Order: sequence, then C-alpha cells, then structure tokens
Amino acid sequence: MKKNSLENSVNNQIDQMIPVGYSYKEGSIENGYVIEDSNGNEYVLIPGGYNTDGEYIRAFWISRYEISRGEEDCPQSIRDKAPWVDINFYDALKVAESIKGNLISREQYSRICKWLVNSEAATFEQVYDNGIGMGYYSKNYTLEKTGSNDEWKCNNIYDFFGNGYTWTNEKSELYDRDRVIRGGHSISLNGEHCNPPAARVGKNPKSKGTNVTFRIVLNAEREEEDN
Repeated sequence: MKKNSLENSVNNQIDQMIPVGYSYKEGSIENGYVIEDSNGNEYVLIPGGYNTDGEYIRAFWISRYEISRGEEDCPQSIRDKAPWVDINFYDALKVAESIKGNLISREQYSRICKWLVNSEAATFEQVYDNGIGMGYYSKNYTLEKTGSNDEWKCNNIYDFFGNGYTWTNEKSELYDRDRVIRGGHSISLNGEHCNPPAARVGKNPKSKGTNVTFRIVLNAEREEEDN
C-alpha cells in the first residue's frame, strides 16, 4: 500500500473512533492525536497495543489534562485550571460516568507507560524508576495549574509526570478494599528520587487528598447519536 493510501486509511480509522461532539485539534497518532469538544475539553488518543504485562489494549481517549472542576461540578479537561482535588474514588467515578467516561484502569495505565517508552517520548528509567526531568515535583504538595508548562507535556499529555496523584480503578494487592493512585509528586526521603508515572500507592477509596486528582477515559468507539 502506498504511503498516502496508508495515511488515508489510518485517518479514516481515527475518524470513526472520534466520539460524537468532538473534532480534531492537533497532533498525530505518533505524538498524541488530540480532539476537543465545543467547550474546549481536550482528550488524547492512546493507540491500541500491548502493555507491560503483554496484554493487548484497545485504543482509548484520555483527558489531556488532570480534571478540573467547572460550573455545577462539570468535569473539565482544559488548560490553566486548578486540578480537582479533595474528591474520593467513588465521587470521581461518578463524575467520570456523568459524561459517559470512566476512571483509568490498570491495563490502560500500563499501556500509556509502554507507549511513552516505545515512542521514545520518555526513557524507561523516567517512566518506571524516577520521572526526573519530565514533570513538576514539589516537596510541599503544592499543585500547579493544568498544562502550565509545555516542558511537562509528553506525547501531548500534560502532567502525566508529577503534579497530582491519579485515582485509578485498580484494586490494591495488599488491601482489597483500597484503590490504587498512580504517579504523583511526592519526594522520597533522600530528596532526589521522584515518583515516576508507574508508581503505585494504595488508598482508601472513601478518603480524599489535597494532592489526589483524576483523569477521565472515554471509549474510543464512536457512540451513536440519540434518535
């Protein structure tokens, strides 16, 4: 197949995956294909592929920014807003479901980590060991606004390294009741080692935190409009 034909085929496939109400904004399949809705909410396409556990994960859309709180508690994935914190797992899940989304799963989170390494957007060490040089880390849990620094963008996803911890659907291996939060911006005792995106911490799903936020995942398949 000729290059132009291949590009057209890929573009047609992506067009079929864009949820109703969203349109292309910028980027590519290689460095993060971004869509937005009429209110400026932006999501990035994570291409289908294998995660670090060898599981094939279908393509999905992840909020480009940590979710912020709009009017009437409407979730926003837009730039230059304070991340939505002080929200427990159950309430974050309800917010995600209110726009036909979900919280990110273990399998999907692992897929993003592998995609960042495979695309050479970040090194293995940065994703799995330290996160150094790729995001915002603070010793006093002060969070930055969403997308406040382009240097903290990786494959068009902002603040995947550092800033707030992220609620996930993953259950803790130690306590079945707990849910896992990933990444985050805390500093280890030696003052040099940052939490990488792959870092996992169990947390009571009923608890809240001033440094715990969430992202929303949209289904990659186009939903039919209501008749």
